[in-house]
Amino acid sequence: MAAPVADRPRPVGEVLATGVLAGAFAAAAVGALDACFAWRAATQFTPGVLTHLRFVLFVALTHALAGMVVGLIVTPGLLVLSRETRLGDMLRFGHGVHLERRARDPLTAMSGLALVLAGLPIVVGCVLAAYKIALPQLASRHAMDLVVAVAIGAGVVALGVAVPLAFVVARQLERLLALALRPAPRIARAASWPYAPIVALIAMVAVGLAWLVAREWETAQQLPLRAPLVVLLGALLAVPAWRPARAVTVLLSVMLPWLRRATWVIGSLALVGLILLGGSEPVTKATASFTGIGGPIVRGLRTAFDWDRDGYARFLGGGDCDDGDASVHPGAAEIPDDGIDQNCVGGDSSVKPTREPIAFAPVPASVPKDFDVLVITIDTTRADHLGAYGYARPTSPNLDRLAAEGTLFEHAWAHAPSTRYSMPAILTGRLPLDVFYDYTVDRWPGLLPRATTFGELMKPLGFHTGAITNFWYFEQKRHMDQGFDEYDNENSRLHSDQGGPEESRGTSSRQQSDKAIAFVDNHAAERFFLWVHYYDPHYGYELHPEVTSFGTDNMARYDNEIEFTDQQIGRVFDELRAKGLYDKTVVVVTGDHGEGFGEHKVFFHGYHLYAAQTKVPLIIKVPGLPPRRAQTPAGHDDLMATLANLAGAPPSDDMEGRSLVDVIAGHDVPRVVLQQLSYENNHEMRGAATADCHVIYNVSPDTSWEVYRVDRDPMETEDLAATDECADTRTALARRYDQEQIPPGAVEALLAARPAIARPLGVKLGTSVELLAVDAPTTAKAGDTIVLTWTFAATGRVATGWKMFVHGELGKTFASGDHRPTRPFEWWKPGQFIRYTSQLAIPKTARGTMPVLTGMFEGPHRATVVAPGRRVVDNAVEVARIEVLP
Repeated sequence: MAAPVADRPRPVGEVLATGVLAGAFAAAAVGALDACFAWRAATQFTPGVLTHLRFVLFVALTHALAGMVVGLIVTPGLLVLSRETRLGDMLRFGHGVHLERRARDPLTAMSGLALVLAGLPIVVGCVLAAYKIALPQLASRHAMDLVVAVAIGAGVVALGVAVPLAFVVARQLERLLALALRPAPRIARAASWPYAPIVALIAMVAVGLAWLVAREWETAQQLPLRAPLVVLLGALLAVPAWRPARAVTVLLSVMLPWLRRATWVIGSLALVGLILLGGSEPVTKATASFTGIGGPIVRGLRTAFDWDRDGYARFLGGGDCDDGDASVHPGAAEIPDDGIDQNCVGGDSSVKPTREPIAFAPVPASVPKDFDVLVITIDTTRADHLGAYGYARPTSPNLDRLAAEGTLFEHAWAHAPSTRYSMPAILTGRLPLDVFYDYTVDRWPGLLPRATTFGELMKPLGFHTGAITNFWYFEQKRHMDQGFDEYDNENSRLHSDQGGPEESRGTSSRQQSDKAIAFVDNHAAERFFLWVHYYDPHYGYELHPEVTSFGTDNMARYDNEIEFTDQQIGRVFDELRAKGLYDKTVVVVTGDHGEGFGEHKVFFHGYHLYAAQTKVPLIIKVPGLPPRRAQTPAGHDDLMATLANLAGAPPSDDMEGRSLVDVIAGHDVPRVVLQQLSYENNHEMRGAATADCHVIYNVSPDTSWEVYRVDRDPMETEDLAATDECADTRTALARRYDQEQIPPGAVEALLAARPAIARPLGVKLGTSVELLAVDAPTTAKAGDTIVLTWTFAATGRVATGWKMFVHGELGKTFASGDHRPTRPFEWWKPGQFIRYTSQLAIPKTARGTMPVLTGMFEGPHRATVVAPGRRVVDNAVEVARIEVLP
């Protein structure tokens, strides 16, 4: 049979225009569908039908523009493949043969469909079989080159088997299809459609993904699957969109010459419409929060309007208040008292930061002088799932009884939505991002020696201190054991991660209470401080037959975990009563964070500041004081100051909370609880909560405000950021955020005049910094943390992002004191002199003379060092030598 004669190729411009329009049509359709799917959730930001329709149109336009870009990129590639390679010749030949067969008899033109239907399962099956066979052989191998080679070989063999087998099976399937579809000519014609194999391939992938999601639904809920599904659907719709796109292109091509470029004008009109619609913050917030890929698309489009190239734009929710100055944007460091609002929040900040008074109050005489202390933290426990906070299910009878005997805080908030940040805040009385962290520990950071824990607070006051924990996060290498006479994390063995810290298996509440009861029995005759952490309510939720079954769905199992934990806590309370200690024990109970069950389309916790993730129970029973329900907002950082106040310790500048003793004694006060969240991929949030309001400032990647009246909308279903509601809370948060940008000691680091230095180092770091002096001890003991004093002269301006690296090197022993100057480099002006201190922890294994080398770095780049007469290694200059003693 002779090959069919190919039609004359269409002009390249026409094909490109068709591809662009096909991408726009498909993407607009999938964007509109995605927005409609998010219709109900988006009402949080876009109440009212008109605002909602604006949201749908905005999402459709953003996706259409993205589809045009994808079409503009993909179509040339397809053109090259089809016109400049033998693959294109083969496809055209096959297409011509296919059309000829289809014209004669559709039943003879289904080979492509049969190949896809047979080939995809066979290829996947062979690859999986190779994986199952090779994995046991490779799992214990340590030679990575061999592992990679064998893995590649197994893949090649799998494909070598799968490809010919697919062709054999496809031929038989083609015959079966022809036989089965003979009585249905319309279906046969659809099955022989030239693009049917592509549609079948995409549909099979979609079905496979849907099956995997259904099979692993609990895990799938934690994954961002909406985005790939949107992309997959867009690719699927692009196939049928090609024909109408081509029709529009042909129609435009026969019009007047000035209209021939109207295809590209459509993109410009869409962009204008996007700007007009995207000027609404509610619309951009709903797009970023509730659509699959709307957020990334809008961020990409914002780059076109970032005139000063600082990463932020004025339009489309970029939040830039001065797009002509690259030093002014929401992510900029705020420089106080310079008349400029660098970070576009709260105006220019002040060098005189104000903080809430620590508010130590006289301890009422009715409180026993020799009280003991029991602090209980319960992982993943939200306040509104306890009976004392109005929950209908009987999840917490023992905690409810405690609340009836002590002070229940109606408005208690975690400062962050994860254990990683909440537990250090609880233990040290500081906001999560202000904790003194040790970042040398792998996975999550630990505490530095300068951080003061509950144990270090209470031990000098005559308490025997103990801590009973139960998760890998509390390993002693993170130094949370500081100050505890007894520190027991043995029950961590009862929990195992399943795919990361967001999911674990196992139970330990009973064993935790066993250990707590033993501690009470052993130390009943002496004054004690005991902290016990309960972990069971954390996902994955497991049923406990010992307590009420509320059902098998996630929330029911979660409630079952809370009730089981409450039962085990009750055993500890019973032991205190049996020993006659309950009525002389201060008991503190709180959750480290909450848990989401679909509110705001958020499940679990870790990445949001909403009430579901951060409103927690807080109950404090102080012997001798009457029970009450306090209306004063409280946070985790208040616990350190409160216990210090009760126990007679003096207030400390390191305490960032305030004492709640006056509140427990019956005096409510208005105040604001602050929240902080920072995690990978440039996600920054801040929050502020009062008895009436909860305000969230989304710093990045999408700058916006959210405002909720939690007194009348506790589930935070309606964002009021466009109104004047909670203006005082918003202002308080803006001012606090500004103050966060001023590092402690930054103002004091600026000297009034050039300091007297007998022998200046004269080290030039880059073109803008001169290191005048480094004061360091000449000797130190291994394991010590030494103080280094730095003196600089600014000779120019330094860009944002530069830091000092400080390396102590002694053979294979390495100490790092890398830091951002107390007064950040970007604040420095020519002619200024700066002096501040930093710390360098000397490893316990170090011995001998340790040289200290320093320089400036920004990411992988180092500033050029000029230091006549001094040793310089890879743009690091030696500035001190320390004799390390055992």
